[in-house]
Amino acid sequence: MRLPARPPTAAFTLIELLTVIAIIGILAAIIIPTVGTVREKAQRSVDGNNIREILKAAQIYAGDNQDKLPDPFNLPTTVLTAPQVAWRWPGILAKNNILTDPSFYFAKNDPSFDSNTPLQFIITPSAQRNTLHPSFTTNRSPSYEFVGGIKMSDAATTPVIYTRGLQANGTWSATSGVYRDTGGYIAFLGGNVSFYPNISTPATSPLVSNNAASTSQTKPIDIRQGIPFSATAASNGRIYGIPPLTGAGGMIGTAAGAVATRGP
Repeated sequence: MRLPARPPTAAFTLIELLTVIAIIGILAAIIIPTVGTVREKAQRSVDGNNIREILKAAQIYAGDNQDKLPDPFNLPTTVLTAPQVAWRWPGILAKNNILTDPSFYFAKNDPSFDSNTPLQFIITPSAQRNTLHPSFTTNRSPSYEFVGGIKMSDAATTPVIYTRGLQANGTWSATSGVYRDTGGYIAFLGGNVSFYPNISTPATSPLVSNNAASTSQTKPIDIRQGIPFSATAASNGRIYGIPPLTGAGGMIGTAAGAVATRGP
């Protein structure tokens, strides 16, 4: 007795399998970098919103403090203690219960951001509330540099906060820049927050000279020439920044505050 013949089993040939695998590999090579770019742009948008909120918080503080935005210069340590003077700029806002969330000051795609150590507070919880919390300051670099010595009566084009790593030549540093040398945000006193690949061309620079007697048509590219300048040193604007643990080159802001220079 003959058994009925079995139909042949359907299966991929080796060539077909290799072709499918090759197609999947090509698609992955196209899609994965695109997903990474989209994710980075989305996080950059979050950073832009954060810097806008920090600016608003500084303006709210000014409304209760004789129109003066936060300025760590000459702030007594009895009022606020920090490892470096620059940390007191965000500390002033937190001490006054205006902006107390530490995550606003750190970009998630910042190469120096420590995602393994959780951020807890800006101010150490205590009755005095006069000390910055170690989780906020230890082995960290804020993703922004802050300008002190600004009043609400200053020009609307005065920079208040900007993404860390802006250099004197108007470009962002490839080592200390949050987005390397691709650019950064600048938040101005008038409320404008924009992303700039660079500000190195005087014709298109968003900065306005701090020299009241200036007749020059050349716009500054060094941000120190766009912040309040005075012949009296104590009245000068200062740029505060904490360099990253590695690759600190190119920053203008310093832990003690980089002093304004007269514009063209």
